Amino acid sequence: MLKRLYSATPLPLLAVVGLLLYFGVMIVSPFFQDAERADPAPTNNPEVSKQQAATAAADFARSRFKLSPESQTNVLYQAYTTISGYLQKEHLYDEYMKRYGGKFPLEYYEVEINDKRNGSTYYLAVNYKTLQILGWERSKSPLAKSDTVSSSQADAVRLAEQAIREMGYAPEQFTLSGTTDKDRSGALVYVSKTERIGEAKLELRLSVSEGQVVSFKPAFPAPDSFIFWQQAQDERSALMTRISMAASLMMTFAALIVIIRYWREVRFGRGAVLTMLFLAIYLTNNFNMLPAFRTMHGSGPSEPEAAIYLIIMNIFITLMAVSTYLSFLAGRQLWLNRGWNAWPVWRDPQFGSETRTAMVRGYLICLFILGVQQVMLFIASEAFDVWAVSEPADSIYNMRVPGLFPLMAWAAAISEEAVYRLLGIALVLRLTRSRVLAVLLPSVIWAMSHTQYPIYPVYTRLIEVTVLGLIFGWAFLRYGFLTALFAHAAMDSILMGLSLMYSGEPLQIALGALYLLVPAAVGWILAWLHSRFNRRPPAVSLPGAPPLPETNPDSGRLTPTKFGPPASHRSPEA
Repeated sequence: MLKRLYSATPLPLLAVVGLLLYFGVMIVSPFFQDAERADPAPTNNPEVSKQQAATAAADFARSRFKLSPESQTNVLYQAYTTISGYLQKEHLYDEYMKRYGGKFPLEYYEVEINDKRNGSTYYLAVNYKTLQILGWERSKSPLAKSDTVSSSQADAVRLAEQAIREMGYAPEQFTLSGTTDKDRSGALVYVSKTERIGEAKLELRLSVSEGQVVSFKPAFPAPDSFIFWQQAQDERSALMTRISMAASLMMTFAALIVIIRYWREVRFGRGAVLTMLFLAIYLTNNFNMLPAFRTMHGSGPSEPEAAIYLIIMNIFITLMAVSTYLSFLAGRQLWLNRGWNAWPVWRDPQFGSETRTAMVRGYLICLFILGVQQVMLFIASEAFDVWAVSEPADSIYNMRVPGLFPLMAWAAAISEEAVYRLLGIALVLRLTRSRVLAVLLPSVIWAMSHTQYPIYPVYTRLIEVTVLGLIFGWAFLRYGFLTALFAHAAMDSILMGLSLMYSGEPLQIALGALYLLVPAAVGWILAWLHSRFNRRPPAVSLPGAPPLPETNPDSGRLTPTKFGPPASHRSPEA
């Protein structure tokens, strides 16, 4: 029944339905907010520049430590993700923002200062709205020369309480609960007698070394019960991610077997351009994300760890490019064997018009998908208590050039549509002979790889992305690879473009709006270039060569058997 509905429903109508769902959710969602919430939560966008934060941090460090003039600063966006998750899970986020959002923000700038003269690294937390210094930590290289000053327990407590006063707190309002070895720092822990939110009490953690306070960290630690729950969720996410990677690896090996089996018929140039485009965009993004890699640092300088992580990521992405290329070759060959050219190429006479049509169809399907996704997110939030936390490693504030981020829409569309639609559906269809399973199983595998995002409970992300995968799979079988590719690229371009616009910066707003139209521009430019520069006739069979599959001279595509519409029966909306 669903198949008949899709076949009879014009794409413009689906797009209208998607828009109605998308904006309908935006209209009704405020009525489902907590009635006790008097004012909207404060905006979480930074209100001071990174340079201002670096200057404020350097001034503070200079006043407290012997900071050399040659010290180098680096500013990162950071967030207290664990307590943020606890507050959202227990519906305490709005209360926290009203009571503590100004003095104890959940998101902040972290200024790293590397003083190579004395071998010290300083990390200072700076309020990215007021430039207030929230806390700090100093670490020294093991090779750095240490002072001979040592502190007794009494001296450590005296220095700690002095630092507490200097930071604007009253020591008498805190109870010294002793020291903790959880992070092997032996920090002094002061617990507030009055300030708490839910089960989380305000704590001040200080470390004293060489006669001075080298660490001061105010925090609302989440209760152990929540931490155990979140760890269990993360373990499930990691398991699903490993299953997805294993299944994807098996699909890559299957693709290699197909290529070896049909190597005489495989055209090895097919997919090379798209694969190189995927690799170029992803490697560029990795270098663009280098500041984000630095957020996952230890106690010392973050640059060496980030460099190692960058190298590992680049190797992994190169292997992904190989998998994508093999998927292009094997997937296209499997569909040719079934008598359907799911993916027209440049030398096909109608490649330009097919690309332009695929772009239009892709946008229409994208609008429908956005509406469906918005409804699923709304239901998940209201009925299943789904929430997400801000992840510094994925934030545009930790990118060298945030305006490059939406280019990743094309990297995701190219690789995922090649692996999970072009190849995945063909492989499962060959194994099971069931079109339902052929679309469902690759969609589940694809969805499992998306559960590592900080969205909880993690099973809801599996369901959401699986549903999206079913729609992409239908689009692929109904209209071909290019339509699925443009639908995916348009959807991600819109979502990533909006993330730029939400930053509030005029330049990012303009760039984000521009990215909404990039897939349309790509479709029209490719069609125009093809009309001007493709002068080669369609391929013909050579003497002694195996016969080419039957083609439709009007479309340049293979006459389909079960998949894709014949040229004379295309949907009127195209």
